[in-house]
Amino acid sequence: MEVIPLSLYAGSLFLIVTAVAPVLLRTENNKNIAGGFYGKILWRFYGIAFLLLVVYLILGGRWWGVLLLAGLSVNVIISMWLKSYKRTLGNIENHDYSSPQRTLFRRVSYLSTFFLLTNFMLSTIILFKEVQ
Repeated sequence: MEVIPLSLYAGSLFLIVTAVAPVLLRTENNKNIAGGFYGKILWRFYGIAFLLLVVYLILGGRWWGVLLLAGLSVNVIISMWLKSYKRTLGNIENHDYSSPQRTLFRRVSYLSTFFLLTNFMLSTIILFKEVQ
C-alpha cells in the first residue's frame, strides 16, 4: 500500500524534471514570467509532495521516507533562498546575462533542478526496491 504515494511522488518529480523545468527555464523571451510560473508550480508541488511522503512514511516507509523528506527539504530551502534573492533582483531581464547577480541566480536554479533530479532517481530506486 505504501507504494502508491511513493509512485505518485516519483511520477510528479519525473514530470517536473523532464517536462516542466526544461520548457520553462530554457525560454528565451519573458524569462521573468516563465520563472514566476515555474516557482508557483514548484511551491504547489512541495505541498503535495510533503503530504505524499508523510503518508508513505506512516504506511511503513521506514527510514527511506525520512531520507526522501530530507531531500525534499533541501529543495524547499533552496527555493526559499531563490525566492528571496529574486525579490532583491526584481525583474531578471533587467540584468545582463553575464552579470554576477544573474549568474548566481542561474547557478542556484540549476542546483535546485539537480536536487530535484537526485530526489527523482532516489525515489525511483526506492520504489523498485519496494515493489520487489
